[in-house]
Parts: sequence; C-alpha cells; structure tokens
Amino acid sequence: MDWNAPFMHWLYERVSKGKSYEQMIERLQHNKATISSRMNNATENSYNHKTFAHVIGIERWSCHRLHVLLGEPLIMDEYDGYAPSADSTMAELAPQFKQTREATIALARELKSKGIPITASVIHNGVGVLTVGAWLFYIENHTGRDTALVTRRLWHRKKETLNS
Repeated sequence: MDWNAPFMHWLYERVSKGKSYEQMIERLQHNKATISSRMNNATENSYNHKTFAHVIGIERWSCHRLHVLLGEPLIMDEYDGYAPSADSTMAELAPQFKQTREATIALARELKSKGIPITASVIHNGVGVLTVGAWLFYIENHTGRDTALVTRRLWHRKKETLNS
C-alpha cells in the first residue's frame, strides 16, 4: 500500500459521502467534457499517450471491480490489462476515452437500477475497501488529476514559445 493510501481512502469516501448516483454521474459527465478537451488539445508524444492510456486503463479496471457488485467474480488484477494498446494514436485514444466513460456512466445507472446501494463496497488494490460512491469519485479524481499534468505541460510550452 502507498504511504498516502489512508489519506486517499479518506478523501474518496469523504467527498462521495451523502452523494447520490445522480450527483456522481453528473460529476463524471462534467469530467468527461474536461478530459475530452484535454485529449483533443494534446500533442502526439509518448508522455501524453502514456498518460491517457493509463487513465483509460484505470477507469476500465475500476469498472471491472464494480461489476463484482453485479455478481461477477472478484479478480485481484492490475489495470495494465485494461489499458489501450501502446500502438494506438492520440486520435484513437480520444474516442476510447469517451466510450469508456459512457460505459462507466451506464454501469453507475445499472447499479442504481438494480438497487445496489451507493454505499456497497469493493476492494481497491491500493487504498482498501471503497464504496461505490468513492469508486466513482476515484475515477473522476484520478482522471482529472493525471491529465491536468498534460494541461500544465501545454501551458508551459505555450509560455516558453511566447517568451522566445
């Protein structure tokens, strides 16, 4: 477990506490627009590709974990097998992200429609047992946090260009 795992667990649970499925879905939809914009503005380079493939893989892995609440067996795997191919281009990653996020939103709706409480829980490899609400916030937070670095890199590159 990471040294910051207890804090991250607390954060995910704290932010999602008392939130409904509808509120979490709204957050995911808003985050989808932000990330899609970042992807569309990102240049084709290894850093950006690795970042976006990573967040797509993490989101797919997270949804696989949440499917346990629908009766699928728990498999203690890592996200790597869920990430897009290293051969895919940035242009191919953008629609993969959108499809992945739509699948996440559909899964949240399915969990709700099947009466799975947003407080039901499944284990996360790094931070321990998380409720559905915390998982949904984890997906949103992780994607936003990791792709913000792409935005900062773009801003610094533009600033350097303007100053030269």
